[in-house]
Parts: sequence; C-alpha cells; structure tokens
Amino acid sequence: MRWARKFQLRVRSLFRRKEVDAELSEELQFHLEREAAKNETAGMSKEEARRAALVEFGGPEQVKEECRDMRRVNLTQDFAQDLRYGLRTLRKSPGFSATAILTLALGIGANTAIFSVIDAVLLRPLPYRQPDRLVKVFESNMANDFSTRNAAAPGNFLDWRSRNHVFEQIGAVSLNGFNITKTDRPERVTGAAISAGMLGMLGLRPALGREFEPQDDRESADRVVMLSYSLWQRQFGSNPNIAGMAIHLGTIPYIVIGVLPNGLTFPEETTELWVPLEQTIDAKSMHWRDSHYFDVFGRLKPGVTLEQARAEMNGIAAALKRENPDTNSGRGTYIVPVKTALVGDIRPALLTLFVAVAFVLFTACANVANLLLVRATGREKELSIRVALGAGTSRLIRQMLTESTLLSLAGGAAGVLVAGWVSRMLLALRPVSLPRYNTIEIDSRVLLFTLGVSVVTGLVFGLAPAIRAVAFNGNLTWSGSSRGPTSGTKAQLLRSILVGGEIAISLVLLIGAGLLTRSFVRLSGKNLGFRVDHVVTARVSIPQDKYPQESQVRLFYDELLARVRAIPGVEGAGSTSFLPLTGSNFDNSFDIVGQPKHPPSNSVFALVRFIDPTYLSVMKIPVLQGRGIEERDREGAPRAILISESMAKRYWEDVSPLGQHLIVYMGKDQSPWEIVGVVPDVNSDIAEALRPTMYFPYAQFPYRFMVLTVRTRQDANAMIESIRQVTRTLDPDQPLSQIRTLDQLLSETLLPWRFSMTLLGSFAALALLLAAAGIYGVISYAVGQRTNEIGIRMVLGAQPKDVLRMVIRHGASIAFIGIAVGLAGAFYLTRFMTSQLYQVPPSDPLTYAAIALLLGAVALIASYIPARRATRVDPVVALRYE
Repeated sequence: MRWARKFQLRVRSLFRRKEVDAELSEELQFHLEREAAKNETAGMSKEEARRAALVEFGGPEQVKEECRDMRRVNLTQDFAQDLRYGLRTLRKSPGFSATAILTLALGIGANTAIFSVIDAVLLRPLPYRQPDRLVKVFESNMANDFSTRNAAAPGNFLDWRSRNHVFEQIGAVSLNGFNITKTDRPERVTGAAISAGMLGMLGLRPALGREFEPQDDRESADRVVMLSYSLWQRQFGSNPNIAGMAIHLGTIPYIVIGVLPNGLTFPEETTELWVPLEQTIDAKSMHWRDSHYFDVFGRLKPGVTLEQARAEMNGIAAALKRENPDTNSGRGTYIVPVKTALVGDIRPALLTLFVAVAFVLFTACANVANLLLVRATGREKELSIRVALGAGTSRLIRQMLTESTLLSLAGGAAGVLVAGWVSRMLLALRPVSLPRYNTIEIDSRVLLFTLGVSVVTGLVFGLAPAIRAVAFNGNLTWSGSSRGPTSGTKAQLLRSILVGGEIAISLVLLIGAGLLTRSFVRLSGKNLGFRVDHVVTARVSIPQDKYPQESQVRLFYDELLARVRAIPGVEGAGSTSFLPLTGSNFDNSFDIVGQPKHPPSNSVFALVRFIDPTYLSVMKIPVLQGRGIEERDREGAPRAILISESMAKRYWEDVSPLGQHLIVYMGKDQSPWEIVGVVPDVNSDIAEALRPTMYFPYAQFPYRFMVLTVRTRQDANAMIESIRQVTRTLDPDQPLSQIRTLDQLLSETLLPWRFSMTLLGSFAALALLLAAAGIYGVISYAVGQRTNEIGIRMVLGAQPKDVLRMVIRHGASIAFIGIAVGLAGAFYLTRFMTSQLYQVPPSDPLTYAAIALLLGAVALIASYIPARRATRVDPVVALRYE
C-alpha cells in the first residue's frame, strides 16, 4: 500500500506544511548528529566531524528542497503562493483593480446574458421525449421546397397517416379560438384541436387527469377538453377536483379530463386549452384537400433517418397528386426537425448578437491587457528582483497569468450581476416571435459558461503581459529603468495593435447597428396605407352554436356597431376580418371572368378581407377608383368587391378594372363578384412585399370573426372599457379579445427590429467607449514615455501646435489602420445580416461612411486630450524627467 502512504504524505504536505517541514528538519538533524558522532568516533574533532557530515549530506537546505520535490506538491504550493501574492498585489492597486474588473464585468456580463438566451432557445433540447426524432411535415409544391411550404390539408393528412412506414406516430394540430362562457369572466382563449395520443407522442403527461384516447377522437364521442395550468389557475381557482367537471365553450358543455403541466407551450405559447381534432372537425371536412390549415407532427421510427422520411413522404405526395389532380397542387413535402421549425426565424438575430458580445468581450480584454502592460512596466524592478532570486521563465508566466485570471474571475462574478440586468432588458424588449423565452434564466449551465469564459478571458488578456515578463527575464537590471527606446518601443507597438483591433471591432459593430437602425427608421416611416392614431381594436368571435344563421351574425354585428358608435367620444366604428400588420391570415384562389381558368397546380391567390361600409373611413383608407363598400351592398343585392391597387396593376395594367368580374373559390356560392372600387395597398406584414387583396362586404358574406376598429376623439385606452361594457349589454357571454390600439399593434410589429437594433446598438456603443478609452490610454502613455523627447523638441524651437500635431498623428495612424481593417471586416460580416435588414443593402455606403467618420472623430477627440496636455510640458522639467 505504498501509494496510500504517498498519497497521505502529499495531503499532509499540502495542508500541514509547517508540521511536515518540522518533522523533516528533526529527521535531518538526527541524521547529521549520527554522522557527526560517527566521525568523532573515527578520531575527528567535533568541528571537523560536523563539517564532514554537512559535506556528506550536501547541505540541509538543499536536501530539504530535494525531499520537498519528491513529494510532488511543489506546483500546487507554488500556485497557492502565486494566488496569495496576486491577491495582495491587486489589493494594493484598488484603482487599477476596480477599472479592470468593471471593464471585464461589462464584457463577460453581456456574453453571459446573450448566452442564457441562446442556451434556452437554440441549445437546449425541447422538453419532449427524444426530441431529435420529432419532425414537422409541410406540404410543398415541389419536393423539399422551403419556399412553397404550406400547412397540410385534412384529407392529405389522413392519407399520410395511413400510408407512411417511416413514422412511429403522426398527428395533426389545428389552432382555434374558444369562448369560455357561463362564468363571472367570459374569456376568449386560444385553443388547439389535436390528434389523440399527440401528447404521448411528445412524451408529455397531464399534471391532473388523462390525455385524449382514440375513443375521444371521434365526431360522435362526448365533448372533452384539457386545460392549461395557467387557465386552470385563472378561471377555476386551481380546483383539484376539476377533472370530470363540465365547462362551457360557447353554449356547448365540455367535460374536463385533464390539466397539462405548468409551462407547456405546445403547439404555441398562447395555447390554453386542447380538444380532440376529429371530434371538432366533421367527417366531411376531414376529407377536404383544398383547405390547408393542419400543422402535422411526427415521430420517426427508430433507425429511420430524416432523408428516408423525406423520400417516402415525397413519394406519397406525388401519388396523391396523380390521384387527385383537381385539388392537390403540391407534388411534395417539406420535413424539418421540430426545433428547426420552432427557432429557425430567430436564429440569425441571436447569432448576430452573440458575435457582437464576443467582439465586446475582445475589446474589454484588449483594454485590460493594455492596463496590465502599462502596469508591468512599473513593476520592472520587482520582476528584476524575482529574476535575480532565481525565478525562471515559467514561474514569471505563471505569476502573471494567475493575476490576470484572478481579475477575470472577479470580473466574471461581477458580470453575473450585469447579466441579470441585461437579461431583464432582453425580456422587456423581446419580440413576440422569440420562442421559449420563459425558460431563459441564469442557471448552472450559464454559470458554468461564465466560469469558462472568465478563465479563458484571463488567460487571453494576461498573455501579452506574460510575454513581456519573459522578455524581462535576463534583461532587467537593478535600476528598473524602462524609459529607454529598447524597453518601451515593443510594448508601445503591442498596445497600439490591441487598440487598433478594438477600433476595427467597434467599427464592425457600429456598422451593423447602423444598418439595423436605418432599417428600423425605414420601417417606422413607411407609408402603411392607413393611419394608426386614435384607433382602438378588439376581436369579436361569434360562436356558431349560439348564432347558427348567417342572418344572426349580420344582425349581431350591425347592432354592436350601432351601439359602439353611440358611445360618447367615438368618431366612427367599423369592422374587418383581419387587421393590417398581423400577417397574411387568409387568402383564396380566383379567376377573372372572360379569361382562361387556371389549373389547380397554377392557381392565383389574393388576400381576403371582409369589411363593413365604415371600415375604410375609420382607417382613413381612401378610394382611388369607383366607390367603397356601401350600405346597399347587402344580402340580395348584386355582389360587390373592392381590390387593392397592386392587384389592379398586376392583372389589368393600364386598363380600369371597374366593372370586371371575379370568380372566387370561397364558400358554396361561387357566382361572380363585380369590382366596384380600387383602394390603396395596405401592409398585411410590415416587411413583406405588397400582396393583391380583395375586400368583400361582410353583409354579403357574413364572417364570424371580425375585428372592431373604433376611431375616438379622446384617449384611445380610455375607450376600451366602454366598448367592453357595450358588448356585454348585447351578449353577456360574448368576450372581447386582442384588445389594443393601432399604435400598440405597430409597436409590436416593429419589436423584432427594435430588439436587434437596441441590443446591437448598445453593444456597439459599449465597444466604442472601450475603444475610445483604449486609444486615450495608449496616447497618454506615449506622451508620458516621450516627455523627455517633447522637452528637447520644445527647447530646440518646436511650437505647441507642432507637438499637438505630432501626438494627434500618432493616434490618427492607429485609428486609420483600425478603421481600414474594420471596413474590410464589416464588408464581409454584414452579408450575414441580410435577412435582418429592410430596404438597406449590407454594403450601404452611407452607413459605412458615416460610421467611419464618427469613429475617426471619436479617435481624434480621444487623442486630442493627451496631445493638449503634451503641449503644456515645461521643457526644464521635461529635461530632468526620468
């Protein structure tokens, strides 16, 4: 058991060093005395005997060192010594330490905050069983074609389910809205109709009760529902006996069979209840192939690859196309992992921000490295003494890296506090499209990342001073002088290179922020085709079970609008099926009467909007040709329709479309609609191209899901409660949802661009501040180093302006090189931001020129301050300067 004895000795040597050294001294003294006694016995005098014993042993201290080396704990002991010494050194320079720690805290904290988002959104697996085998299946016009992907038609989904051999299970989801009634607070909630067994496929189990079983997923089955955890708490007071109770969705009672776990966000974060899919949709509708509204999810069988699944599903889609040529336009499918489908749109913005904060951390490292280089110059005498006492190259490097790592660890600890603040800002600014935001937190994974970044950062910015320490070894004298040309030139060059790198990185970040800012300004100032001021909106959804007749729907909306218009302060009230800026929502194919009919595989589509006669005036949308929707456009009157300007130009060019007729493949009655007016284009999505749009009178085509638009002469937010009360007087069980002003809608629409612009702009500003501090520090140090030279120049006749020009030229040369490198880097890197820009090219010359001038001006200002100080140098004092 020699190893155990050695291990015990090493542990004692580490933690009871004084006791072990005392034992070693006693043992050596014992052996010396024995050897001396032996020598005395041999006839030597006492002094000769002791001297001979010392010669035999080679010196007690040397023997002690050899014994300590045999314990193999010197490295640990040296590290502990370096650690103690480093702490003392940093404590003696509180100003330097505080500056370095604060600089690092900003860089590390920003990285930690962004990593917490990336970890939650991009890196962590989805909270499902074996999430790598879960996929989402789309229809597409061509096999594996992302650009033409579409939701699945119910009939196609049924065939996918019955014919495939690659999925262990496949299910569909249809998002719906439900009115919770017969309660004190009627509420409109987002729900999902899902296939039976869908939750089991995901590996999820209800917190209470059970999930849907195959017998629940039939049209004739009893109505059952599952609730979200938050809805169970909010509407039903966390009643533990909720399973088996009846609740009303509209007028229909549903039996609650389960409550899902807290935080479940399937299929969307807003989903709050679930019903069986094939119980909700009648058997006839389940076989439609020309309506696409199913989100389809599947779990791959063990051993089946994504490519195998794509090949088989594309084959099935092609067969369905041949079998149903009149309805199936798609000849393929598009299959992606569920996580890709969930986070694909937000990935570029998050990765851009992560690169940005990495750049900020580099500038922080460069600044601290510069501080350490300057500080190392002042420690030359200390280092020369350490060299004289026998410190080797490796020991000097270890000491310098230990001090830098201590700084970075302290900066990392402070950075966690900064990260908490930045994370709160991120969540406050988060775009609606940011998935899984509720899992963002500073947890053990993020803290481990912070620790790793802190250690690596300390090694990186401590490397330059460590290299300088190696250069000191053997070249230092007891004088410690560092102001000669040899000792200062290389260090000054290294500091200049670091600052040039800071400037280059700052330029890249500022150009990225500038491009995003220009995009945001263009979007904010865009002509939307309507006015957003003083308009309140609220969605009203009329349940079919309570209002089964179309005439009842018309009567309800007519009466509701009449009562809203009577509210004091209301300037006008109208309604539409879909608000602008909320996405495409709903489109339909059509043909022009008198022109050849398009085949199903080549149908033309236009967005569909249902409006009442006053909607256009409320939104301040003018009529360009013909007339708008009027009160006469009601049931029994000739069918009238408005089209958008882009649609008129696309299909009729310079000919007026008024009087032309369209056949729109929507509803049972497909008799022609006459075009009676043309209106300006309105953005359905703020960043997408304008799409042809058709406006139908809701009185001729009653639509159950309308949005009230109320223009008010007073504060828009004060009008919301009045509208809610008027709706309750008409139907106590009729809730309003999505209540907001158009100003709020516009702000929400711009949020993704504001999110990226604000964060990248903040990081760029921080990098600029660090770069300005870096160039100021380099020039200030250079002035200090050249004080003697400046004094000589002034004695020889140099004017203050000459000194000013000389010093500023030094700063300008560093800035110019940094700007040149930064422009080249920005030209390459900003190409990856194309998807985040709007009507601004990645190589926009105006942005590049403006940012280069801004950074040049900042660099000149940072150089001017120490340059101005240099002009005030007293030549007499300078000539005495050491």
